[in-house]
Amino acid sequence: MATKKKLASATMESADDGRVTVTVPRARRGEAEDLYVCLNGVNYLIPKGKAVRVPPEVAAEIERAAEAEERFHEAAEELQNREG
Repeated sequence: MATKKKLASATMESADDGRVTVTVPRARRGEAEDLYVCLNGVNYLIPKGKAVRVPPEVAAEIERAAEAEERFHEAAEELQNREG
């Protein structure tokens, strides 16, 4: 039985084999077509805009990175509002 969860930057669906299906949003113009993730010395190139099955730890890292990027942009916007 599969369950779905919305990540900060991707949709994740888990299955019985322990892996999860992750779909990273499509690349915008000028962005890389793949998302590079390295976890414990293992490299993953995840194509953007396609469903890919990865270990749950990789999906968690994608979510963590997306949340960190969102916090960065919020902080940068706050700083710009203070200065100008």
